[in-house]
Amino acid sequence: MNIRKHWKKILLTTTAFFWAGCSGDSVTDASFHPESSSSEANTPSSSSILGTSSSESVPTSSSSEQVSSSSENAPTSSSSEIASSSSEMASSSSGEVTCAPGDSIVSYYPPSYSADIAKMNAEERAKMTGVEKIDSTKNTLLTPPQCLDDLRQEIDDFVALYGAPVRFPKDSVCSDGTKRPTKEYLEYLQMKEEWEKNKPALDEECKKIYDEKLDAIQQKLNQCMSTSTSAKKIACDLEAMCPEYGVDSRCSYDYRCEDGASCWESADDTMHCTDENGNSVTYTEEEFKAKYYGKRY
Repeated sequence: MNIRKHWKKILLTTTAFFWAGCSGDSVTDASFHPESSSSEANTPSSSSILGTSSSESVPTSSSSEQVSSSSENAPTSSSSEIASSSSEMASSSSGEVTCAPGDSIVSYYPPSYSADIAKMNAEERAKMTGVEKIDSTKNTLLTPPQCLDDLRQEIDDFVALYGAPVRFPKDSVCSDGTKRPTKEYLEYLQMKEEWEKNKPALDEECKKIYDEKLDAIQQKLNQCMSTSTSAKKIACDLEAMCPEYGVDSRCSYDYRCEDGASCWESADDTMHCTDENGNSVTYTEEEFKAKYYGKRY
């Protein structure tokens, strides 16, 4: 009996300490949280929260498992395809062949491959030949007529062509170790091939243009001379004598003229002549050129 009494006292004492500790905690909470009493009245207790969470934990876990399982079972082919396509693009870009211009340069003058320019050049060459004919005719006359100067001025308007040559690389050096012709070079080869194919016919046409233009100039020259009353100069054959060595390398000229005179140039730039009768005549350079002219061969 005594033992039971002691156990009862021990249990009562333990229970009293337990409730005292619980009541002390509630007082402490109230002291630090004055508004918690009203909020705690509206909020469920910790036991109810635990009860609710424990009771709802099963469906929550099941729903999360369903979400995770559904996400795990969702198809992932799109992401894998994007990854594989991006890797293929990277590999293709890394394997791309790049090319840079080489050191070999092609240069050409575009007017040299123009049919229109070739025809114009043929006409210009005829005009140059015509000017030479006019100058040669004037040299034979004592007093050249004005029509010769007019004709020379008419045709002495040569067209000058300007422009820089076209330059471009012949080939490109590529990263795979090969050389490839450039687009400009291929176009140049095609143009050159067509030019060479058409050149024989173009040459014939240019020759015709040259002959027709020169013939027109010659007709005007003949018409000018037919109406001229200017006396002609006396023609002379020239014989040049030039020293092969020595300090004085100046050439001297002997003239054999059609009127029978023989003339030679002296050191003082005067002309000494002997006429057909053996008479000696001295001319200044201007006087001699006014009466005689040297033939051009």
